[in-house]
Amino acid sequence: MNCPNCGAEVKPGTKFCTSCGTPMPEAAPGVQATPAAAPEAPPAATPAAAPQAGLAATGLDQLYKTSLETDTPDAFSLQNKKLLKVNMQASGGSVLCKAGSMIAYQGQMTFARLGSGGIDKFLKKKISGEEITLMQVDGTGDLFLADASNDIALLYLNNESIQVETLNLLAFSPSIGWDIAMIKGAAGMMTGGLFTIELQGTGYVALMTKGEPLTLRIKPGELTFTDPNATVAWSAGLSPDVHMEASFKSLAGILGSRHGELFQLKFQGDGYVIVQPSEVAPTTSLQQPSGGGSGGFGGVLGGLLK
Repeated sequence: MNCPNCGAEVKPGTKFCTSCGTPMPEAAPGVQATPAAAPEAPPAATPAAAPQAGLAATGLDQLYKTSLETDTPDAFSLQNKKLLKVNMQASGGSVLCKAGSMIAYQGQMTFARLGSGGIDKFLKKKISGEEITLMQVDGTGDLFLADASNDIALLYLNNESIQVETLNLLAFSPSIGWDIAMIKGAAGMMTGGLFTIELQGTGYVALMTKGEPLTLRIKPGELTFTDPNATVAWSAGLSPDVHMEASFKSLAGILGSRHGELFQLKFQGDGYVIVQPSEVAPTTSLQQPSGGGSGGFGGVLGGLLK
């Protein structure tokens, strides 16, 4: 507001000019004496909160970098703890694996169910109740194998032999011979004895475990006992027997008569035993066969405890 006499600027609401003393006119009713306040600017848009650490989405480039398949000249290689890659060229153009374990392949391949390998193996399968469902894959390219997200332990046999529980076998090189073997000392406890798969030769063997495996050293003159459901494989130099621990009988009502702790495998000799940190046999993507060590009970004592 300016003074009408001298033109000096006067603060709104002042009755007399501070320069010349001229009375200032009063504001007319309804007229705003003070300038209207500038309208408030609309609030700035708040950016979306950044994802919390550990929950951030992964970009495609980052996903490709962290999960891209790896190339190696080896016949068998682990892409991660649960996925096996077979280089068919390095494997001699063929591989033996659990039927239904293929999750992907690149190249040209054929898949065929593997027969029993002769009348002797066929009779052993019938007697033992073991259901060994293998398939042979032939061709070129890369084959990717997994089964029900089980962990995979990769071994290389150098003219060696190993016995494996059926559900724990994923794949092996065609240079490895296989047969159904009986656990010594089990005769009379079930018809025909107690059977597992024996692998012998030079090449790769991929085992499946429920959790990361542990290898126990068996020394001459010492005894080692394992729960059959937790037992994965053992070296051929060992002689396991079926053992029943009398002190566990008092727990039968709690554990159940089919629980593995009521029976153990007793190992003695010189070699190694591979066990898994679970008393539940690895699940499989295939329908559970009936009977034998690959039945609903799992473990090598499946046929015995039915």
